[in-house]
Amino acid sequence: MSNTRMLWRIAGTAGLLTTLLLIAGLVYGIKTVLVPQGETLESAVPSASAAPERRDKLQILALGDSLTRGVGDDDAEGYVGKVKKLLENKTEKPVFVWNYAVSGAATTEMLADIAKPAAQDYIAQADIILFTIGGNDLNRVATQIAGFTGASTPAPAVSPAAGIASGAPASEGSASPGTAALPGDISFDYAALAKEFPSSINRLETIIDKLATANPKAQIVYVGLYHPFAEFDPERQAAEWIGRWNNAAFVASNRHSNVTVVPTYDLFQNFGQELLYTDHFHPNTAAYEEIAARVAQVIRTGG
Repeated sequence: MSNTRMLWRIAGTAGLLTTLLLIAGLVYGIKTVLVPQGETLESAVPSASAAPERRDKLQILALGDSLTRGVGDDDAEGYVGKVKKLLENKTEKPVFVWNYAVSGAATTEMLADIAKPAAQDYIAQADIILFTIGGNDLNRVATQIAGFTGASTPAPAVSPAAGIASGAPASEGSASPGTAALPGDISFDYAALAKEFPSSINRLETIIDKLATANPKAQIVYVGLYHPFAEFDPERQAAEWIGRWNNAAFVASNRHSNVTVVPTYDLFQNFGQELLYTDHFHPNTAAYEEIAARVAQVIRTGG
């Protein structure tokens, strides 16, 4: 009888100890979640490359040509400014923009600018990098307009890296529309385009590779080309070259997990002149809103 009582006492004591250990473990687990132990943020010395997993803001770096400048938008925002608003509404975080896009820029200029140390600093700090490039490459070579040079009057050729170095980015309200209307006599020099196309594509691929490797944590979005001169291209030859360009961008982006290509060709193919500004080349306000919606849709905002 006494042996039986002793066994029950031992079993009861063991059960109580087990319960206490479980409770202690549960309390410790909750504490480590609510009150992290070890080195605190106050005492930690962050490295230059370290960044917190959760941030109270988003930083956008915008690069490229007049489409990223927002030329043609009556709101003087462009797709970049509209993406900013969409992300602020979606995340309830402040979103800041460094816009160093330059009207008239082609891959040659952009490639040279992003290689400069000042530009590299800004690329490294960005959470999101948005850019457009390539339209001027194709236009300079292929588009032949009688009595006219270029599809629009570009802004003064100011280097994005020079703007970055000075710490004085152009304001979002500084977008100025092209001043020249598109004449009716337009043609395309496909022989010249075929000759220059490989070099331009190579520079596009290099730009994508350099941005992706310079900041592998940033979300990088390239906005693809559309066809502003579709009404002058009944045989769709120019359309084929634009398709080749966009396809090359997709191939290059596929090498990097942090690069996304947002298509725009179908928007203008379906709606044509309804989405073009009065210069018949740049997007209008409605088009920029459509582009911004697509860009904002592919940007991850969780975490």
